[in-house]
Amino acid sequence: MTGQSPTPPVERIGARTTLQKLLSRFHFGITLFAVALSGLTILLAGVTALRGYADRNMELAAQLGAYGVEPALVFNDPQAVREGLEPLTRIPGIARLRVLNDVGRPVTEWTSPAADPAPTLTRIFFPRPFAVTVQRNGSAIGTIEVWGDSSTLIDYVRLGLLAGLACLLITAFGTIFLARRFEYELVKPLNEIATVAHDVRLHRRFDKRVQPLGIAELDRLGGDINALLDELQGWQGHMESERALLAHRASHDTLTALPNRDAFDEQLALRIEAASARGNRFALLFIDADNFKAANDNFGHAAGDAVLVALSARIQDALRKGDFAARIGGDEFIVIVELDEEVHPEGLASRIRTSVAEPILLPGGETYRAAVSVGVATFPDNGSDATALLTAADAAMYADKLTNRSR
Repeated sequence: MTGQSPTPPVERIGARTTLQKLLSRFHFGITLFAVALSGLTILLAGVTALRGYADRNMELAAQLGAYGVEPALVFNDPQAVREGLEPLTRIPGIARLRVLNDVGRPVTEWTSPAADPAPTLTRIFFPRPFAVTVQRNGSAIGTIEVWGDSSTLIDYVRLGLLAGLACLLITAFGTIFLARRFEYELVKPLNEIATVAHDVRLHRRFDKRVQPLGIAELDRLGGDINALLDELQGWQGHMESERALLAHRASHDTLTALPNRDAFDEQLALRIEAASARGNRFALLFIDADNFKAANDNFGHAAGDAVLVALSARIQDALRKGDFAARIGGDEFIVIVELDEEVHPEGLASRIRTSVAEPILLPGGETYRAAVSVGVATFPDNGSDATALLTAADAAMYADKLTNRSR
């Protein structure tokens, strides 16, 4: 059909994420990035410091070797050169030594018999040998070269990595804990606001209120929601009062405040259903005022209304708490009473006639004596449905009216 806007797609609630999950993922990403960045920074700083330490050690070792081999180079004695290098061979971390004379020819050379534990680490920290010129009286008489290996560094690297990993783990757990605490402090008041809104929307719980919150902005929001709920609660109470008043007016007579014909029909149907299910009996009394038109003609409509109000009050006074009375027409009333050993329809009709016959004070100061005709029908003796009962009660009422006229 043309002219209609397309129906918006229904959003799946299950596909939505919660604020806590969103914050959790956000904080986890920040934590992971911060920990990785700090770990990389610590690693680079440690490697730089460790390399500087290793370079300094190799430089000191080379200078120590230069002092040891200086006399031997003066006399060009290879055996003495080897003896001068012998203290360096006992220093851990030195993989190779070589001594050159003043023209660059090797005098002696030594290589460590131990295998390099980490060749990659060696290539990183010792990519080339450390060379120190051996001098005598300001003249170069030779050169000593020192190669390092990773035997002394690997323990430092292992210890540094473990310490760095421990620090990173502590940082990560601390950051996660603080992030979760932040999520709790933020999500908890939001959940309380959402719970109140949910109850109001689904269950019309306008009496619900948001409790004071620990966050100023959310507390102000909760106060605004409470103020709105106060207005809604007042509006709801007013609407319920209006609805109850309209329902009462729809089912009750405005003059006598008795139930009207619609309320009587509904009540009669319920009484028939209940009596049929339980096997009980009840009586239907049809009451009609005699010569009510004369009261209106002689004393006016205000007096007629006063007579109807008095009749309804006296009929109700003659009934028990569980009995039902209604005004179904101008001067017609209906009574439904449950029958038992203490209640007899004819006796009740007689009491109603006696009560109604008492003088009624009219608005003009006059008195009026009313009379009523009462017709009785019982369920299920005179009928098992509403139509049959009303017909029987109406016929009995007219028979009683004829009897009253003859009297």
